[in-house]
Amino acid sequence: MQRLPVVGQTFAHSAVEAVQRAAFEASGLPIAIERWERRPHQLPEAIEALRENGFAGALIAAPHKERTASLVDLLSEDAKVSGAANVVVRDGARLHGHNTDVDGVRAGLAAILPKERAKWPRQAVVLGAGGGARAVVAILIGSGFQRIAVFNRHLHKAEAVVAHFARAAKGLELRALPWHETFLEIELGRAKLLVNASGIGVEEGTSALPAEMLGAGVFVLDLVLNHASTPLMVDAQARGGNVANGQASFLSASAETFQLLSGQDPPLEVMRSALATELGLPEEGIAVVGD
Repeated sequence: MQRLPVVGQTFAHSAVEAVQRAAFEASGLPIAIERWERRPHQLPEAIEALRENGFAGALIAAPHKERTASLVDLLSEDAKVSGAANVVVRDGARLHGHNTDVDGVRAGLAAILPKERAKWPRQAVVLGAGGGARAVVAILIGSGFQRIAVFNRHLHKAEAVVAHFARAAKGLELRALPWHETFLEIELGRAKLLVNASGIGVEEGTSALPAEMLGAGVFVLDLVLNHASTPLMVDAQARGGNVANGQASFLSASAETFQLLSGQDPPLEVMRSALATELGLPEEGIAVVGD
């Protein structure tokens, strides 16, 4: 039996755990998930412990994704570009960091944006400044966006995201802006793509933005996981927008995580069913890319 810690600071119900556990059991893999609650100063010791025999690696939760990228031996290209790792795979005594959040965001954007890349918008607003937001910015830069505005209620965190991508963002406008109505209105007046990676909207009935700030025909990827449709999505659809929640992104990231840890093809229907059970939603209501 191999151990797979989920390393985080606090824990509630975890869809990540439920979906991966179901996939491991369905595939007959002897991998046992356990929780490691660690504060930031305890993270280096936790990552170092993964080098011991008996560990498959680790799943990294907030707020440790950015720091983990500096503690492993090798980084995948997505982890390197984003400056964050949410999966650690043990290979002998060496630890490889990966960012499957990037795979998830890539799938989520593909679900709402035109199939022809040339028709994609070139300006975007990103809400949030954590690991998910870094994955979003990494994809947008690589997709040729010309202007990206990053908003966070703590401006210094948005500034840290912009500083990380400064070299990769040469030739485009990447700005950190305060979460203020005036700035939001200006940027949303320019941008045709809005990605909510702030976590606002998880609570029933809450929205990251007032409806009147959304323009006509806006593309919205709301990475909220536990609701089939959020107020932000409803408001955007009422203005002719194309929208998606975080479920397809989550499942795509989870499938890539399973493959990295097991070397096997993921049991996608099992994972979809496990997510529906965890969220208390009907399975047919769980979005996947291609639905």
